Amino acid sequence: MSIKQILAVDLGASSGRVMKGLFDGKKIEFSEVHRFNNGAIPINGSLHWDVLNLFQHIKEGIIKSSEDKKFIGSIAIDTWGVDYCYLDKDGDLIANPHCYRDQRTTKYENEFYQKLSKKKLFKETGVQPALINSINQIHADLAMKPYLRNIVDKVLFMPDYLNYLLSNQMINEYTILSTSGLLDANTRELSSEIMDRVGIPSHWFPNIVKGGQILGPLTSELRAELNRGDIQVIAGASHDTASAVMAIPYSHVKEETAFISCGTWSLVGIERREPVITDEAFHAGLTNEGTFDGKYRILKNTTGLWIYNELRREWSLKGNDKSHDDLTALANEVNNNQIYINPNDDSFSTPGNMEEKIRKFCQKTNQETPKTTGEFIRIILESLAMSYRNTIEQLESITGQSIQQIQMVGGGIKNKLLCQFTADFTKRKVVAGPVEASSLGNMVTQLNTLGLVNSREEINEVIKNSSEVKYYTPREINDLEEKFNQFISII
Repeated sequence: MSIKQILAVDLGASSGRVMKGLFDGKKIEFSEVHRFNNGAIPINGSLHWDVLNLFQHIKEGIIKSSEDKKFIGSIAIDTWGVDYCYLDKDGDLIANPHCYRDQRTTKYENEFYQKLSKKKLFKETGVQPALINSINQIHADLAMKPYLRNIVDKVLFMPDYLNYLLSNQMINEYTILSTSGLLDANTRELSSEIMDRVGIPSHWFPNIVKGGQILGPLTSELRAELNRGDIQVIAGASHDTASAVMAIPYSHVKEETAFISCGTWSLVGIERREPVITDEAFHAGLTNEGTFDGKYRILKNTTGLWIYNELRREWSLKGNDKSHDDLTALANEVNNNQIYINPNDDSFSTPGNMEEKIRKFCQKTNQETPKTTGEFIRIILESLAMSYRNTIEQLESITGQSIQQIQMVGGGIKNKLLCQFTADFTKRKVVAGPVEASSLGNMVTQLNTLGLVNSREEINEVIKNSSEVKYYTPREINDLEEKFNQFISII
């Protein structure tokens, strides 16, 4: 076949990139053509995304990717979950979308759970109750601004809104919608009962797309503005974790493999054909999200390298700007760490004062407080690895599956010490790679939608041919079970 050139737009909470892929029928050669910063903007006590600036960067990425004059066949977008845009009857943006870390939902938390209990929400939707969920955010919006009922015509999630700007087509892609708390866990359709209880109009959400769909070419206005041909806009796996999971180059039996998509968040889970909505899953904090090929990701969200990155940012502002390698070296100098944090503790969910938050958590849990840079880093990374083990053991207990191997993907695997700790503390072999899992997964969902690869097995072969992996073997850790029990007692 002739080489197919495609673009993947991968948007994270702190940065975005436009990646170009060249598919020759067996592998994808991909390269970064445009990278840019992203971040929530505080405005009058609220946190918002500058979504139109993101769209401008997507256009810049399209222009840069076309500098070699080669034809671009298609483009797809993946982003973080739960956040969305309100549109009026003319299809115009009503306001800049809120960031999931915005605190407006806390004011209406009790009111929300009076309408819909946490267990009922989980049993119906499979989504673990959390104030960041779209359903909580929309409830808060309607409580604060009842007039939205009169002016909102459609709700599009972040990637769906950007796809709309590219193609003028309004859809809700399944994997991103599955993070919202609005879908019935079994039917994979909007839950009328849940939406009625909370008071969310179902007509706000247009056509649900599953398994990929070509939305059409760039709008005529964009073709004229960018001087580009008929690039096809594809709704692939629009949730970044769903894209990342599609890029797992499984080297062991899938049913015996856990995945960790590691970045700002760490998503620890397994793939299954059916949801897991038992009481045990609810109490374990597991959630059910959709996969591109119509199955489920049973996983737990962990506040991943967010804590690590916030510490680095704070230290940099104070003049203590150290590289990842420097921090790894300092962490390696710490012997026999016995201090742990709960990465999922609410105190770590918001930006600012992370060093002080860690100290306060240690004091609250009757532990010594860290004193050196290396101690802070070691505590974070070991605690993350411990939390991975805890989730994996919960998954085994609840599903009855025996997990023998872990596949780690995403930018967080560049932290080799975290990968090694994960192998050490879980006592399982870790296969790490690819780093650019979301972008690569984005690309293979495009190829599948275009009919160029036709099964998960073919996709797996393309991923293996297109990426490198590293292997981490568990090392012997003195008093490991005692350390793990200490961590469990803390969380």
